[in-house]
Amino acid sequence: MLRIKQITFLLFILSVSFTEIFSQGSAGERAKYESQYIVNMPNAGILTKSSFSFNADIFENSGILMELNTAPFSNFNLGFSYGGINILGNQDITWQNLPGILIRIRIFDESLSFPAIAIGFNSQGRGTYLSELKRFQNQSPGFFLSASKFYTWKIGMLGFHGGINYSIEPEFSDRLPNFYGGIEQSLGNRSSVNFEYNANLDEKTGLVMNKRGLFNLSIRYAFTQNMTIEFQFIDLLNNMKGGKGALRRLGIEYIDSF
Repeated sequence: MLRIKQITFLLFILSVSFTEIFSQGSAGERAKYESQYIVNMPNAGILTKSSFSFNADIFENSGILMELNTAPFSNFNLGFSYGGINILGNQDITWQNLPGILIRIRIFDESLSFPAIAIGFNSQGRGTYLSELKRFQNQSPGFFLSASKFYTWKIGMLGFHGGINYSIEPEFSDRLPNFYGGIEQSLGNRSSVNFEYNANLDEKTGLVMNKRGLFNLSIRYAFTQNMTIEFQFIDLLNNMKGGKGALRRLGIEYIDSF
C-alpha cells in the first residue's frame, strides 16, 4: 500500500513538472495567448488569425454561459454566446432571450511606448439573467474601446487595462458612458491574478445594485497548453442588492487553431 502511495505521489509530481514546462494557455509569464477579459470587462487582447476560443462560465443558481469566438482575419474576432440558469436540478430552466454578439477589432498593436487598443461590441451580460427585468445581473459592455499595456518587472509581467463602454442593456433614459479598469499580474509561468473595477455609471441604483461600483478579482491558471481555468470573485465591495459577500464563479477557456 505504501509503495502504491509513493508511486502515485511520484506520478503527481511528474505531471505537475510536465505542465510547468509545457503549459501556456492565456495566464502567466509564458502565456501563449492573450487574455480577452480583465475579469468581466473586455481588455485589448485578441485571438490571432485562424484561431478560436471556447469559454464555459459556471455561476450561481446553477447557471452556465457558453461563448465561442473565432478569428477569421487578422485583428478581427467574431463570436456568439448563450446561457441560462437552473441548468442542473429539477427547476425550470430560464434561458436568456437572445444570444450574445461579440465583435472585437484591434486597431493598434502594443509597442514599447504605446498600448494595444481595441474597439468592439459585446451584448453578453454576466451572471443570472433576470427575465422580469430583461437584463443580466451584470450588464453587458455594449460598445467599448479598451487599451492594454504590459511591463516586465522583478516579479513578472504586469498589465494595465482600461476602457470606456456604452451598454444598450439599460433603459434608454438610463444609458450613460461608463469606464472601467484593472491590473493583471503574472504569478510564475502559468498563473495570474486580475483585479477589475467597473464604475457602473449606467446602473440605476436600487434595481440590482445598492451602490454603483463593482470590484472583482480573478485567479487564472494555465492547466494545459490550450486550457485555462479561472476562479472569479465578483463584487468584493458587496454593492449588489441582497449581497452576502462576493459571488464565486468558475470559468474554463480553451483556445486552439483551425
